[in-house]
Amino acid sequence: SPPCILTPLPCVPKAVPARARRVVFEDEAKPVGRPPGRVPPAADGEKPGAWSVPPRLAPQPRAVPDYVVKYPAIRSPQQREGYKGVFQDQLAEYTELLGEVRAARHRLGELEAAMGRLPRNAASRTDLAFLEKQQRCEYLKKKLTHIKARIQEYDRDARDTAVYF
Repeated sequence: SPPCILTPLPCVPKAVPARARRVVFEDEAKPVGRPPGRVPPAADGEKPGAWSVPPRLAPQPRAVPDYVVKYPAIRSPQQREGYKGVFQDQLAEYTELLGEVRAARHRLGELEAAMGRLPRNAASRTDLAFLEKQQRCEYLKKKLTHIKARIQEYDRDARDTAVYF
């Protein structure tokens, strides 16, 4: 058999990868003709340096829970009774959910202890119904706390403005 002769492959230059284009949205656009990192001049009616805070450091808007908007300060005895009715109704739901969540957490604690005794590669399971109940329970707790505070605030104000003869 003829000897195996290896010949080097010809040198083929690799294509230079195309540079990724950066997409810039209107609210990110920088003024043309100014060096990066400098504060643009203030426009008419705008505070100087208004663009000086980088977007990642600017304060972010916070979501306001729906019950804060739906249950403002109480202004009348009728409104107080309405709030009290909602509170009583949802307190029952909260109490029931809290019992279920506590029982599920107890079972989960037992399962975690049992899983600790299993081999490391055992799969874990997430119960979505439990997570939904837990989230609903937290929401109701915050909502009921808000409504209770409104009722107490109204009662305190009514007591402070009462006229005694």
